[in-house]
Amino acid sequence: MKAFTLAFLLLFVATPVMASDRPCEPITVFAAASTTDALNEIAETYERDTACSVSLVFASSGTLARQIAAGAPADLFLSANPEWVDWLTQAGHIKRHNQIPFLGNDLVLIAPASTFAPANLPENQHDRVLALVGNGRLAIGDPHFVPAGKYAATALRALGLQNLLDEKTVHAASVRDALTWVARGETTAGIVYRTDVMIEPRVQIIINLPLPPGSEIIYPLALIGRSPHPAAQTFFDYLQTYEAVAILANHGFRRVSAE
Repeated sequence: MKAFTLAFLLLFVATPVMASDRPCEPITVFAAASTTDALNEIAETYERDTACSVSLVFASSGTLARQIAAGAPADLFLSANPEWVDWLTQAGHIKRHNQIPFLGNDLVLIAPASTFAPANLPENQHDRVLALVGNGRLAIGDPHFVPAGKYAATALRALGLQNLLDEKTVHAASVRDALTWVARGETTAGIVYRTDVMIEPRVQIIINLPLPPGSEIIYPLALIGRSPHPAAQTFFDYLQTYEAVAILANHGFRRVSAE
């Protein structure tokens, strides 16, 4: 299994995908940054059990979608929200019958673990967020291309806080960058996924941030192209097996269905 950062993507764009008669053609999976740890573990298990190669590329969903649209040879796309899969579908890069709602997650407000205890904050969510941020800064993903940032903006708007905190909000290139800023104490608070907190002991959850009905966090999984490679279909199916879903659950994700 290979994991690549976005800086490595340009090497892929000019490389054609060659057909092969081998039973285990290598595949490339583009996935939201928030799935890094879970997918690394799944890919390692899959490669061990099948001897098939899986390359993983992680970044914000918007960045990955734009790379796919530009011709990057991805076989599967796991996005942190449906918007970017819909965008690629409308552009003809994904067929509707080759995508499913796959995972669920939760949004949380975090602070450095060394910060004062949540018990010292107001009970009201609106006031609690304001008190935590104070004169500091709030880290979120860039809402223009980071799904976690878009979810964060929706949650702040629902609490009547978006305008109040606008000048104190800083945008990160991915949700993991926002997490890192809070962990290092570079920002007073941040809004990330609950699953992100599980890998970072230097932060604490202050409150859960509910989203309005219809704005729930859904990660769709999609095969790329009009005629997806059989090896990609095999891994697409493997991600839905009990073993893979159990790994995802251990990392805090929920399996969701189309219903």
